[in-house]
Amino acid sequence: MIRFDPPGFLDDFSEAEKDEWSRIVSNWLNRAREGSPEENDGPRTQFFNPLTHPPGPGAQVAVIAWNAFPRQVRNSSLSDTQRWRRADADRNLQDEYCEWSVTRDPATRKITRVTFTCEGPEYWEILASLNPDKVVALYREFVSPAVRSEDLFVNGRYNRQNRYNSTTADGAMHLIQAANTLGAEIELGAAATIRRVRNGDEITGAQELILCSAYGAPGRNSDPFIGEQVNALARQKADITLNNPVGLYFHEFNPIGWMTPDGVDARSFWRFVRGVGEYPVRAVYEVPPERGYVVGDIKIAGRPIEFGGQIADFVTIKLEGLATRIGASTAQPFEGCKHAAQPPAVAAAAPAAAVPIGLPLGSRGAATLAASGVAGDMTEQEQLARLPEALRSGLEIDEEAAPPALLPYPKLPDETFLPRMVSGKIMAYASPDSTYAVTKKLLDSARRSIVIGIYDFNADYMKELLKRAMRRGVSVSLMLDTNHSDDPGVFSELSSLGATCVKAPSSSAGNPVAYFGNAHEKIIVVDDEIVMIQSGNWSENSVPFNEGDGVVVGAFQAGNRDMGLAVHSRDLATFFSSLVARDMRLALGERPDEAPPMLALVASPASETFFEAAPPEAPEQLFSSLTVTPSAPVRITPVVTPENFHPTLRSLLRSAARSLRIEQQYIRGGQEAVEALLHDISRAREANPELVIRIIVSPKYLTGANRTRFFEAMERFDLAFDDNFRFLSRSHFVHCHNKLIVVDEERVLLGSQNWSTTGLLSNREASLLVEHAGIAAYFAGIFDVDWDLSAPGDAPPDVLGMDMFELPRAEDFTRGGVVLSRTRDYNDV
Repeated sequence: MIRFDPPGFLDDFSEAEKDEWSRIVSNWLNRAREGSPEENDGPRTQFFNPLTHPPGPGAQVAVIAWNAFPRQVRNSSLSDTQRWRRADADRNLQDEYCEWSVTRDPATRKITRVTFTCEGPEYWEILASLNPDKVVALYREFVSPAVRSEDLFVNGRYNRQNRYNSTTADGAMHLIQAANTLGAEIELGAAATIRRVRNGDEITGAQELILCSAYGAPGRNSDPFIGEQVNALARQKADITLNNPVGLYFHEFNPIGWMTPDGVDARSFWRFVRGVGEYPVRAVYEVPPERGYVVGDIKIAGRPIEFGGQIADFVTIKLEGLATRIGASTAQPFEGCKHAAQPPAVAAAAPAAAVPIGLPLGSRGAATLAASGVAGDMTEQEQLARLPEALRSGLEIDEEAAPPALLPYPKLPDETFLPRMVSGKIMAYASPDSTYAVTKKLLDSARRSIVIGIYDFNADYMKELLKRAMRRGVSVSLMLDTNHSDDPGVFSELSSLGATCVKAPSSSAGNPVAYFGNAHEKIIVVDDEIVMIQSGNWSENSVPFNEGDGVVVGAFQAGNRDMGLAVHSRDLATFFSSLVARDMRLALGERPDEAPPMLALVASPASETFFEAAPPEAPEQLFSSLTVTPSAPVRITPVVTPENFHPTLRSLLRSAARSLRIEQQYIRGGQEAVEALLHDISRAREANPELVIRIIVSPKYLTGANRTRFFEAMERFDLAFDDNFRFLSRSHFVHCHNKLIVVDEERVLLGSQNWSTTGLLSNREASLLVEHAGIAAYFAGIFDVDWDLSAPGDAPPDVLGMDMFELPRAEDFTRGGVVLSRTRDYNDV
């Protein structure tokens, strides 16, 4: 490397001017390496200048990408229309290293062109000082032929916020928002190479890092994520720099859910007009005149494009880091934060999207959840007798009773479940925080098909999302584990609109063709391109109607703790859509060999609704969804019951060396398959005596033999209350419906399986095993907040809140403090 090239390998400079640019960039990197030692922020010895200290052999480029729409505008707006309008009105709000300007037809006001730029202002100021005529010529070429020198220069000095580069309607030549600079990019990249330790623990979370090192704006998409990714490389003991050419670039334009009037791919109208190859710095979205329509006639999820911000939702920006000599750095972590920074309040490794809210729920407080003497002197059996029959029968499983007769299930071969290497985006989300917002976004993006295999579906607003998709011509296939009478509106209404609706091949669905006791999976596949695997059903408590992604929009709706993953992978998506399709064929008697005989089945309990006291408080933090665009393929394994879940989980538990976080609805002690898992945890602890084990389970209706066996199992495997297991706070969540395992903050197993014999061995269940430290840290951060909220006691209570048996009545619902629940959220499956 003989010099730093201009951003995007642009050819605006002469050779001598390119040398001058290189000298300036080199000086920037040298100063960034020095940092501020007096503020505990330097020297940054893992950051290097590749011009003076060349990278070693095998250096790796790390692509770090983020969404172009400003997160701070998104999080402070009450609706999509409001955020798009705000972002379109002021370039100073466009702070994700991407800015745009909108051109409209004067007569119709429809958008005809949107121009995007990610060029740093420093390049233009240096070019203006060296060759002002070139700057004028470029403005005339890309903004307006009417540009004059006096429009750009004041007293001979270039004005970066001139009349042709200061608004969202008159052009955008380069970035002008105060934080959108190359200098900020370099400083952020260098500062993030410092590893920091506080109170003996190394800081790894995106928000903690940015607050501790004070290298950017915590509320942006870009800065926390860039810092987190760079610091992760630093923790691998690598030397790190910015890849040549140093700059900010467009990464992807992915118009999922767009429809043009003539059916042409909307992607074809996106053009790069400055920058070379993989390093574009200027883009235009415009329909050629011969098409006979304009940008404003194109629809996104059925809605016409009225704002440039709608397009920015589908654009990602990137920078490129360079890591070399990985594993060789001897730099030691810094003790404490940068002196000028305020230390973050949360000690756990919280993901970038944590938003503290601390909102009491006002009228919801009428239904208190203190474990008091509400139940008086009544016995547990007397309290149980007061519950709805359907709920009670779901809790009182007779383990001596014969299981329902099932057909022999034709398992898929082992090679079907080999790990996939996934390069597409991965989204992590949680309820009650962000599941609805993520699900709505993905369902609204569907262009061709939505395939669903799910245990319970009763939230009307989820049905409306499907109906809206069907009106766009999207085909919907639904396999539901239900007695048809449970959800009369779902099957009948969607079927009448043309959806394919099939009762799952399970005894709990009342299907005479039953291969499973329960079809308990939660699989959603969009366009055979995106698969969602989650712990939550489509019920009001598992997917509460919270429109904000980790932020409160309107009234906060309480709900269960559930989690999910959405993976952009055609391979995984087609695997799971094919799995649902295969089960649907089985449900219809279309076996590969011969039609199955009709069986007499054990009747399943009717699924009923009932009222519960709402938690009096919202969680102290809400977490926005996390989107990861991998710089290298991520290893993801489909893990399915009855095929490969139990052996995969056993192997995963035994591999734990540092930490093991488990958040489950319940753990059924005394059942052989469950005891095997607990034994594997013990083996991991024997091999690693410092292994930190934390387990959260639901306290709801943990009664009788189930409670006794759970406590006995915890004692038998030396898992102590408070130190190793806690009950999820009922002051903040309706119920712990989650099914999460995080190992060593490196691997995540998440899906639908409960820790019961049927969940582990015989139901239809689906999970994903994801090997990605960033995603693992996201879920670990949420778990740690849940752990802290679940206040311990001196010993496990004999009765876990008898007040839970004091169920509200229907007339209490309108007075607040009440949620509508489904017995299926609590049944043993």
